[in-house]
Amino acid sequence: MKRWAAACLALALLAVIAIRFAEPILDSDLFWHMAYAKQMLASHTLIPDHTIYSWTPTSNNAIYCAWASEMFLYWLWEHLGMASLFVLRYLCVLAIMALLWNYARRRALASQPIAWLILIAVLLGSVAGTVLKPEIFSLLIFNVLVWAFFQWKVDGQLRWLYAMPLLMVLWVNAHGAFILAAPFFVATFAGEALNRRLTRPMIVSWALCSLAVLVTPYGWRYPSELIRLLRMPRPDIAWNDAHQSIFASSAASLHFIDLGVLMAAILLLAALRSRHLDWSILLLNLAYVPLFMVYLRTTFFWPAIFGYSVLYLATHPPTPTTKPSNRAATVRKRFSKAANAAAILLFLFLATRATLDAYRNPWYGSWLGFGIGYINPVTESEFLASSNLGPRLYNMFDSGGYLLWRLHPQYQVMTDARSFPYLAWFDDQYQFSLGRSFDDFVRRYPADVAVIDLLHKATWRNFLASPDWRPVFYGPTSAVFAKRNAPFPLQPKAATGDLRNARTAFLVFDFAMAIGDFPTVWSVLNHIETKLARQASTEDLEAARAYREGHRALRAGDWDRARLKFDKAFRNKYVPEREQLIRTFLASIE
Repeated sequence: MKRWAAACLALALLAVIAIRFAEPILDSDLFWHMAYAKQMLASHTLIPDHTIYSWTPTSNNAIYCAWASEMFLYWLWEHLGMASLFVLRYLCVLAIMALLWNYARRRALASQPIAWLILIAVLLGSVAGTVLKPEIFSLLIFNVLVWAFFQWKVDGQLRWLYAMPLLMVLWVNAHGAFILAAPFFVATFAGEALNRRLTRPMIVSWALCSLAVLVTPYGWRYPSELIRLLRMPRPDIAWNDAHQSIFASSAASLHFIDLGVLMAAILLLAALRSRHLDWSILLLNLAYVPLFMVYLRTTFFWPAIFGYSVLYLATHPPTPTTKPSNRAATVRKRFSKAANAAAILLFLFLATRATLDAYRNPWYGSWLGFGIGYINPVTESEFLASSNLGPRLYNMFDSGGYLLWRLHPQYQVMTDARSFPYLAWFDDQYQFSLGRSFDDFVRRYPADVAVIDLLHKATWRNFLASPDWRPVFYGPTSAVFAKRNAPFPLQPKAATGDLRNARTAFLVFDFAMAIGDFPTVWSVLNHIETKLARQASTEDLEAARAYREGHRALRAGDWDRARLKFDKAFRNKYVPEREQLIRTFLASIE
């Protein structure tokens, strides 16, 4: 491939990185991790207290060791600002790509189309590990670990082996996913033994890596706890998308299924072309393919194994015993050209799809740009901070991390994304989040104020129907409910801002519709039609427009047409109080 063509592919890859990873902070985990760092600095210990942020039953039994990454993230936030976290994410992604490209260059493959296809496949397959929280260090360190191993396989230099224990010491103090390096060490140890390449330095290095897991504030108890947790069923996976498989509907926009098929096909073709059985490569891929398929949060391990495996195998072509005939040479040349063309076309397809998805189909609560995503109740937290309605909050799993970061110690949360302190009473809060057992829950766990994510429609409808609660404020993420006698206007204040995500906007639309805040209803709908139309679901947009047409028909006194429009608006939506909504609307125009 010409140099100018390789340069164009490199620029296209950089453009994909720039656009695909231009998104706000989505996961609230970042905030409780930084809260832990703040707590550890204040108390002069590396062992945090899990119980201080909550008023509900919590436990300090769990071991969670991520102090190194928590301290680093908190330092960036405090000293360099939020923008530094986005820079960190870009640097991690670029580092992974640079290591893989460096390996391809050393294998004399950097100018080949297949190398660029591998780069973008690894990039997009690793997306789940690029979320701004300690997990991003697991992604980076694992890629460095795999890179060092394959460097050793090429040149045999011992420095690559002895760098690995140092990486493991860092990893075990940065994030708990280090436990998933165990298949790597087992597979490579067995593989190199079968390859008859197992050496004393490798045995020493792998032994030191095993001992590295003890170098934490918890010593031997930490790996023991992780092994116990891996064997114990976790009830909280019921509401955590990260524990779902790549076949779950929530993962469809990540395209992991077709990426997995593509990577498997490339790996198989490379192995067949090479005719070189390397047991380490075989066992590594067999170990990590299941992790790619079973859990979204572990999808980022296999792409690294895949990328380096293909590049390694690509430089082990079969050595012909005889000189090929002219016809055979012509066929090979034509096949090579076709393969190169296919690699370039696939690269361009993946690059285009990733870019368009970032623009047209952002994740819930996200957008093309930076800031703090709508998963986190930023506006709602500011309202609570100025209102002093606490101290006990009802809240949902997703938003608890930001709430405890921003509002502790003024308020205490009911639950948050840490999950592990609340496992003893998980079923109670899970049923509450689904809108079930509402009366029994608020009786058993009385609180002062509720911050209910608009995504949890059944739960906020329970609060609307309750004679003891009423909404006093809502933003793009949540609705705030206070006791009925709270000193606030009857009409809750809306502060939704300039909404940048269509799914979020429709949730605001639904809540405003339910409470009869029709100025906000029409304002949000107009915003969706003008600024968010490219993101909006056709079905949701048609239903919202039908509701508006029903409104107009009612004002005109055309009751039959209004009923038809409301039927269309509510037919495909989960609105159990449909008739109540219509009555609310009718009352608003009387």
